[in-house]
Amino acid sequence: MPVKNVTGKIKGVVGQIAHVTIDSEEKPKIFEILTSQAEPSVRLEVFLQSQDLVSCLVLSNPDVLYRGMPIVGTGSDLQVPLDDMILGRVINIFGEPQDNPEKLIKPKKTSSIYRKTPELSVISYSLAVLETGIKAVDFLTPLVKGSKIGVIGGAGVGKTILLTEILHNITLREATDKNVVAVFAGVGERIREGQELHQRLEQSGVLANTVMVLGQMNENAAIRFRVALSAITIAEYFRDEKGKDVLFFLDNVFRFVQAGNEVATLLGTIPSEQAYQATLQTELSTIEDRLISTDRGSITSIQNV
Repeated sequence: MPVKNVTGKIKGVVGQIAHVTIDSEEKPKIFEILTSQAEPSVRLEVFLQSQDLVSCLVLSNPDVLYRGMPIVGTGSDLQVPLDDMILGRVINIFGEPQDNPEKLIKPKKTSSIYRKTPELSVISYSLAVLETGIKAVDFLTPLVKGSKIGVIGGAGVGKTILLTEILHNITLREATDKNVVAVFAGVGERIREGQELHQRLEQSGVLANTVMVLGQMNENAAIRFRVALSAITIAEYFRDEKGKDVLFFLDNVFRFVQAGNEVATLLGTIPSEQAYQATLQTELSTIEDRLISTDRGSITSIQNV
């Protein structure tokens, strides 16, 4: 139930940004989710604060928002489900099923998507080669378990196809090994590609070891800006609490940067070099610093750039 000690009203909406005037003495925290008793589906994430005015990312349908809509705090930030039952499922940033909405996900545990980087004392490295089954990759640019790999190229050259082949081949080979899971984060890419990947994994019988977290082109910039963190939190769960080796696929990093740029533009912040947002380095490091291996398990990250 919403925490009623934080109350306010929507002052205005600009794209995916809602400006909320806070009436209560209690102020919301950064990243706290605000909602409305008039429309429970509303989810606004506090992004910037300025005295009695807060700017929020609109993580729900902006069409239901209106000037003067009453807003209340929830006392919590964005949470994702952490449970084995999400394996084999396609979910959004809230952990809601997208493949079969009638088959609900009722996790025993949830966690904030804003988690700290592991302590240096538990970070682990490995020199083991991760075979992809693609001769040119394995011979010329072998992938190291627990490392970060970037797939770089122009538009339409086959980056997503290569990433899909690597995901398919490795997951298929490791399907009998219950210690390996795959997490796919679809950030701003085409809906068709996510649909085709889901079908291919299902047909090959490896979907049961994979979690797909999607925030594709049809979603607004605020959702595309947060979907990577939701997927990383799930990967960290399987690494730290289940002791598994995780194959993490991010498609793609540039769409994530674009989403952050859209949000910064709507907020009217001063851009940095080449018109990118001034917070770009912090946003990318927040993601990359969490994609590491520990003494509990590994995360091998393959990213389209």
